[in-house]
Amino acid sequence: MIDPFCLRLENLREKSGYTKKELSQKLGFSANVYGAYERGERRPSLETCCKLANLFNVSLDYLLCGKEYSQENLEIEETKLKEVIELFKEKGLEDPFILQLEKWEELSQEDLQELTNHFNWVVHKARLRRKA
Repeated sequence: MIDPFCLRLENLREKSGYTKKELSQKLGFSANVYGAYERGERRPSLETCCKLANLFNVSLDYLLCGKEYSQENLEIEETKLKEVIELFKEKGLEDPFILQLEKWEELSQEDLQELTNHFNWVVHKARLRRKA
C-alpha cells in the first residue's frame, strides 16, 4: 500500500511544476534525497517539512495529515472548549485550570504528556468506580 504522505508529496510537487532533482537542490540536498521521500524510503525532518509546506504553500496539517486548517474546524474546536469550560463551572470550578494560560506556558512537552497520562488514568478510575 502506498503511503498517503508520499502521494501528497508527489501531487504537490507535480502541481508546483518541480522535478525531484529541483526540489532536492532547493532544499540543499543531493539530487536523490527528495525522491526518497516520495518513495517512502526516507522521512523528512520537521525542519524540512516546514520548508516543503512553505514551498508548496500548504499548511503542515495538510502536508503531514492531509487535513487542511479551516475556519469550520476551528469553530468546532472552540465549541468543544466552551463545553469543557461550562462543565468545569457546572462542577463548581469557577476558575478552571484550563484557562490559566500563564501556568500552561510553564509546562514542557514532557509535563503535558505526564498531565495527559494522569488525566487518562483518573478517567479510567472513574469508569471503574461507576461499574462497581
